[in-house]
Amino acid sequence: MITARALSFAVPALALALSACGSEPQQPGNDAESFAERIGAGEATPAPGGTPAPAATATPQIAQPLPGAAPGPFARGTLTDPASKTCGAPLMGPFMGKLADQATRAEIAKMLGRTDNLRFVAFGSGGNVNPDPTNPRLSIMLDAQNIIRDARCG
Repeated sequence: MITARALSFAVPALALALSACGSEPQQPGNDAESFAERIGAGEATPAPGGTPAPAATATPQIAQPLPGAAPGPFARGTLTDPASKTCGAPLMGPFMGKLADQATRAEIAKMLGRTDNLRFVAFGSGGNVNPDPTNPRLSIMLDAQNIIRDARCG
């Protein structure tokens, strides 16, 4: 048996459920204006034909080179790595861009004070050279024209 109290709760709930029956929630449009409205809510848009203002950006900070490193982008084990002084790579700066002929090779050996642990790596064979700043062997990297392009420990 249904009591009057239970009926007083059931009637408003039934009326609410029936009123929601045929109505669906409004879906956002799939056109450009609706999309722009969704992603740019609260942002000012420039007038038609106007130039948009750039967003604020942070200026990148560039670290100072470490003492003993050659100028240029840092690459571990190369002459830009100050730890590579174990093999003498930072001393090779004056030879960059020079032809690796017999006279230049002799100058390099004289500057290093040794010929052991020194190798000239021809173009195309760099796959076997793993830069290691703690290795005493100096690898002089050559391009296809026999020009010195890099010096690496390892």
